[in-house]
Amino acid sequence: MGFLTKKLRWGLLLGFGLPLFMLGVALLNIDFELTEVDKFAGIATLCALPNLLLFFGSLRKNEDTFAFGVLASSILWALFTFGLKLFG
Repeated sequence: MGFLTKKLRWGLLLGFGLPLFMLGVALLNIDFELTEVDKFAGIATLCALPNLLLFFGSLRKNEDTFAFGVLASSILWALFTFGLKLFG
């Protein structure tokens, strides 16, 4: 199958899915307007923190490909929040 092994795909999926889910729950619970981009970017940044637990937990279990997927998605999530703060 090549580069995208099963564990790498799970790492990418959980690395994107968990912060996206937490961002959705946070936005549903907070009175939010689309004009408050700074608040949205701050919440999006905090939603990436559980990826640290996934990353270090998978490294501790010696699942390096899963950790690589979580790390790659965390880097992309950081670029997304940087773009929000820069252009928003």
